[in-house]
Amino acid sequence: MNPTAEGNAPLPTIRDEVQGPETLPNLWETVALVAGIVIGIALLAALIFFLYRKLVVKKKPPTPPVIIARRRVREIAKKTDTLEPNAFSLALSDTLKDYLAARFGDPLRYETSEEFLVRLSEAEASALPVSLREQIVGFLSVADEMKYGRPADAEARKAPLLEQACTILGMETAAEPSPEPATSESA
Repeated sequence: MNPTAEGNAPLPTIRDEVQGPETLPNLWETVALVAGIVIGIALLAALIFFLYRKLVVKKKPPTPPVIIARRRVREIAKKTDTLEPNAFSLALSDTLKDYLAARFGDPLRYETSEEFLVRLSEAEASALPVSLREQIVGFLSVADEMKYGRPADAEARKAPLLEQACTILGMETAAEPSPEPATSESA
């Protein structure tokens, strides 16, 4: 060290500069710091991925009620031979009631057939088209007779009832798939 002429503190020399730090960081502190940085980067990547999927990836549009009803009718048609007439009629009428409730907003699903028929005959204006009303009245009459009346020829009435349901849904037959609008299920 070389003292200055005025009596001030000596100026640092090169040896003073090269000494290095007095204490080295602890090994565990270094490991914790590196692990924290890695976890932070991973969380940031996960957040970016989540936001990308949420904001950019488009959701599938909901399946139209007519498509759902046609699928259910096809499933019922496959079980025609195994279902009892009562269960068959109940399954078909529930499918059509669900379809009409979803498609036209009609409360038919939560009414008995009698209540629906009375409401339909008393009301001039309804969400249901006139041609569809007539088909539904005929369908419900036969379906209720099969469900509650249990006629002797109930097995023979299954096929015509299925055809009526297919007509209401605009299907050619229950066995052959009708052309349906393309959905994004295959994408």
